This record gives sequence, structure tokens and C-alpha cells, in this order.
Amino acid sequence: MRPSVPEVHITDPRDAEYAAYRALAPQAVAGLIFGLLAPLALIDSLLWIMPALGLFFSCWAIRRIKNNASALTGRGMAMAGLTISLLIAVAAPTEWLVYRHRVRDEARQFSALWFRYLVQDEPQKAHQLTMPPQRRLPFDNRLWDFYRNNPRPREALKGYVSNPTVRALLALGPRSQVRFYDTAGQIRSDNDDQVEQLYAVTYEEDGERKSFFVAVRMSRPKLSNGKTGWRIVSAEGGVIPKGY
Repeated sequence: MRPSVPEVHITDPRDAEYAAYRALAPQAVAGLIFGLLAPLALIDSLLWIMPALGLFFSCWAIRRIKNNASALTGRGMAMAGLTISLLIAVAAPTEWLVYRHRVRDEARQFSALWFRYLVQDEPQKAHQLTMPPQRRLPFDNRLWDFYRNNPRPREALKGYVSNPTVRALLALGPRSQVRFYDTAGQIRSDNDDQVEQLYAVTYEEDGERKSFFVAVRMSRPKLSNGKTGWRIVSAEGGVIPKGY
């Protein structure tokens, strides 16, 4: 009879660690990375892809971890990426829309000032609004003297007044009514904001009510000192709005 051999058990404390090991879902890592990059979408609308990718990978990671809970981990990381991406996905378009509305409102106020100067027969002030903000002179009683006593600015003002649109607005004066019609275009770049707006100018002639449209293009350059200021780039009369 063969002697019985006791059963031997060899244990290693690392066995439990190996049994409990779960891999980190790569989608969770990607979701967090894109979530951390998502605030870049507040700088440029072209970077809205960042929060979109953060949402995509985070949701993918959460679904994979839920279906393979015993093999995958990283849910907290995925939830962090999801939260950040979701907040930016809402904030970025909101900030963009608010910014566009504010820029359009500023442009309308600035163009209204330009129209008012021409209607009030102050072409020297209207001409100053076409200058870069840092080169603009004070709008006081000495402005007329500046144009009258300096040949080059005087010729520049004469050429400006000879513009058909400027000449028409000066001739109509207070008889004209200027009404905002529509924003024809708006561009935002690293250097400036550009807005083109349409205005309807209405007046009476020989008892008949007449109107024409003026397209005013404005630019708001970003100055080196961090400040901004609008300027009139061009004004074209006789345009026909789309669908009019």
C-alpha cells in the first residue's frame, strides 16, 4: 500500500491582485484628454470638435465599462471627461452667439453715428470714422480748422464727399430717414471683426416716398494695447438686398 501524500497548496499574495486586475479603458483616457482640451472651443468655433470628441469617447467608455465591468475600469475618468465636454459643448455655442450679437449691436451703433454726422452736414466727422481708431482726431471745433488748413487732409475730405453715397446723404440731410434693414455678413478673425450691414434710406421727393439701400462695411481691429475700435471701411448705395 502506497503511503498517502498530503495535498500541498502554494499561495502567493499577488494572486489576489492578479485576479482583481482590470484594464483601463483607452476610450476613458481619450475622453478625458479631449475633455481637458474642450475649453479651446471658447477661443475658436473651429475647435468645437474638441468637446464633441470628448462626449463621444466618454460615452463610449462608459458603455464599454458597463458591459465589461469585470475586465475594464476608468469610469470616473470617463465621467470627468463627459462632464467637462458637456459643459463646454453648451457654453461654446452660447458664448459664440452672445459675442456675435454684441458685435452686431456695436456695429449698428457705430454706423448710426456715421449716418447722423452726414445727415447733420458734418462730413469731417464722418470722414474721421473711416480712419483707424488710433489716428482719429478729437471731434471738437478745431477739426474743421485741421481740414481747412492742411492741404492733404482737405483734398482727402473733398474726395470723400465726392463719393455718390456720401454726397446723396449730405444732400438729403434731415429729410432722410435711415432704418436698419439686415446684417449681410459677419466675420471674426484673430486680427479683427468685420460686419456688413444694410440700411434703408427713405425720403420724400415731389410728394412721393422713395427709398434706396446702403451697404456699410465696418471693421473692428484689435489694437496692440488690447483695446478695440470701429472704423467705416466702405459705404455703397444702390444695393439690392437678397430676396427684396
